[in-house]
Amino acid sequence: MLDTADRGARVLAPDLFWWRFPALWRFVPANLTATATDGGAAYDWVVVHKGELPAIPRPFLEHVVATMTPVLANEVFVVFAAQAGARVIEPGSPHLRSFLLALARLPPVPAMELAAVSDRVLETSPTLRQFGTMTPREARAAQDEFQAAGGYVYPTERDRVYYRELCGHRDRFLRPGTRVVDISTGAFPAAPVPPDVTLVRSDFSAVAVHQAARHDRDLPGVVHVVADASVVAVASEAFDAVLFVDSIEHVLDADAVVHECARVLRPGGELLLTFSNRNSLNQLLSRALGYPTFLTNHQHVREFSFDEIVAMLDRDGFDVVDTAGIELRPYWGVPGIDHVLRDTLDEDAEMVAVLAELGRRAGIEYAYVGVVTARKREVATRR
Repeated sequence: MLDTADRGARVLAPDLFWWRFPALWRFVPANLTATATDGGAAYDWVVVHKGELPAIPRPFLEHVVATMTPVLANEVFVVFAAQAGARVIEPGSPHLRSFLLALARLPPVPAMELAAVSDRVLETSPTLRQFGTMTPREARAAQDEFQAAGGYVYPTERDRVYYRELCGHRDRFLRPGTRVVDISTGAFPAAPVPPDVTLVRSDFSAVAVHQAARHDRDLPGVVHVVADASVVAVASEAFDAVLFVDSIEHVLDADAVVHECARVLRPGGELLLTFSNRNSLNQLLSRALGYPTFLTNHQHVREFSFDEIVAMLDRDGFDVVDTAGIELRPYWGVPGIDHVLRDTLDEDAEMVAVLAELGRRAGIEYAYVGVVTARKREVATRR
C-alpha cells in the first residue's frame, strides 16, 4: 500500500525506509510534536517500528492512534494512514494489540535516543530526500549542507575496512611523475603524494573542496577545483590517470562524466572507476524474496551492473584491463534481515574480515562494490 502512496505524501518512517520514498520525514524531535494546525494528522502515513517505541514520545504516539487509521501491523511495524476511508485492519489483530499494550506501558518521556541512518552524519536533519529527485542546483546545495554538517564518516569496523580497501586501489594510481585528476573527490584527505605527482581534486560541492584543501594543505602538488564532474576545468588529454572513486552512483549524468574522463585522459591513460553494484549478493537475495532492486544510499542517483559499466566505458573508447570486488554484504538492505544483522555484524571484526575476503573472491559481478581499471584506446572515438 505504501508503494502506491502519492509521491507528494508526507511519510514519517524509520530511516531504513528512505529508499521507498522521494522524501521521508524522520523520527527526530522536530517531527514528533506532530499535531497539524487544523486538528488533523500532520502526516499522510506514519510507520512505527515496535522495537523503537521507547525512543518515541508517548504523547505523539497517542495522537497518531487517536487521529489516524491503522492499516497494517506485523511483528515489526505498524502503519497508520490519514486518508479517509482507509481499510482498517482487524481490531483483534495480535500484532496491533501488542503495539497498543506496549504503548500503554511507555513512560511519558522517551528513555533512549533513536539512531540516525547508519554511517551518515545527519544529526537532527528532519527529512531524508533522494538526490535523484533533485535539480542540479538543489543537489549541490544539499551536498554543501551535508558536508558542512560533517559529511561521510566511517564509524564501524566494516566501514573502516571498506575505506582502507578502497584507498588501496586508489593509491596504486599515485605513481611518481604522473598527472592525476580525482573527479568528485569529496572532502576526504588525499593519500600521501609521491614526488613529482600532480593531483587535481575536483568536486561540485564548494564546501567539500574547501575542506579537502584544508586536509591537504601540507601536500605539495595537490590542486583543488570546484567543478561539475561532467565539466572539469582542466585541459584535454593532459592526465595520465583519472580517479572516479565512490562517485558514479552520485552524479546526475554518469554517461557525461565518463565522457569527461575520456576527454581529460591522454591516449593510453588509465581510469579507476568504482561502482555500487546493483547485482550484488544482497540485491540478488532481496529480489529472490520478491522485493525490488533498491538504492543503497539516499544520495545515490543510480546504481549499476558490471555489464552497464562495461558498455558505458566502451562507448567512450575504454578497454577494461582489470577488475576487483570489495566486500560481500549479504544482509544489507534486505527486508526482514538488515535490521536484525547489520548492527552486530558491522562491528564483528571476524565477520567483517570474512566478508571482505569473500568480496575479493566473488569479484566484480557479485561483490557489494565493483572496481574497474580501464585504459583509454590510443585512437579513442565515442561510439
